[in-house]
Amino acid sequence: MDYKRLLSILYYIGMGLVFLGVLMGVTQVDFDYLVLLLGSLPIIGVRIYNRIIGREENRRVFSILIYSSVFLLPAAWALYTNRSYWVVFIMLTVVLDFYASFRRIRK
Repeated sequence: MDYKRLLSILYYIGMGLVFLGVLMGVTQVDFDYLVLLLGSLPIIGVRIYNRIIGREENRRVFSILIYSSVFLLPAAWALYTNRSYWVVFIMLTVVLDFYASFRRIRK
């Protein structure tokens, strides 16, 4: 299997786990923080990898994406400690990803 395909599969699995963790957090299911944390790790890893191998003119966008994915870690911590402001970290991730989606990545 090609390593780019493997990274894509890991990335989508991570996104699915993050989505599931957010749904579990909203419905207050146990171990929601663990699912969110496990989902955020491959996302952070793939985004760091993209930043390292990416072209120079795309590094700013990739840096924004790294910052947005790192906000998932305090969200998982806030879920673990039963804080209600975990949603703020999720919203920061969403806003930064939304902003980065309008930035043009050159290939």
